[in-house]
Amino acid sequence: MWNTGAAQADWGLLLGRTDWDVPKHAGLTYFALPMRQMGVEVRPLQQMNGHASFNEVFLDGARVPADHVVGGVGGGWRVALTTLAHERRLAQGARISHLRDGSGRVWHEAAAERVAASEPHKWYPQRAGRVDLLIEHAPASGRAADPIVRQEVARVLAMAWSARWTAQRAAAARALGQPPGPEGSLGKLATSNIARAAARTHAMIAGASGMLAGPAGPLGGVIAEILVSVPAQSIAGGTDEIQHSILGERLLGLPKEPAVDRDLPFRQVLRNA
Repeated sequence: MWNTGAAQADWGLLLGRTDWDVPKHAGLTYFALPMRQMGVEVRPLQQMNGHASFNEVFLDGARVPADHVVGGVGGGWRVALTTLAHERRLAQGARISHLRDGSGRVWHEAAAERVAASEPHKWYPQRAGRVDLLIEHAPASGRAADPIVRQEVARVLAMAWSARWTAQRAAAARALGQPPGPEGSLGKLATSNIARAAARTHAMIAGASGMLAGPAGPLGGVIAEILVSVPAQSIAGGTDEIQHSILGERLLGLPKEPAVDRDLPFRQVLRNA
């Protein structure tokens, strides 16, 4: 459920249990799943902003070659954590990038493929709240002189710059060869807070007209798309609650939440009948 880009993907990331007699975080194996095969069905999910970036994926008799294991048999949890750390970093502010101008058939085919793959995700800037549009939106709506609006715009911009500097520090650490750490959760959580603050400020500026979708709405309907897209930011890459737990344990040194089944073989873990 909620698989990003599955309708366009040639490969999927599959975390499967291969050993039922070890504790639950062990015994998991990470596979590269060929998506273009019988037994893999992808159903796009329609979102309330009109896009369909996410999908249900049904596996029924699908096959994975034995040499498609990533990180070794039983080592899937460590690979999955690394994958999520990178996803959270990307979720801080993913933008659709463009290829440099080029020529030749190969370049044009690559550019067309990139555009087609990016099409379902073109709303991602709206998911982040579009802080970049606040200064444009206020004068366009005749609210630039309102001291409360000016204060809120300045507050959101300050939050965004602080998060950007934190992300730059994390990028510098990765450039030195350090693995992704809890700073990804810190940045992801900051991005969620910034997106909500930006959406509230856009709503304050637009008033009731912010609910108008399409060309008749403020900034050509972009504001309405922001308001219905921002909630996704707090879910993608792990919810805000998950990020709070990670930061509490890995940065503040708080104890893990109690679990009576942490050391049990997974076969003995209670689950729904």
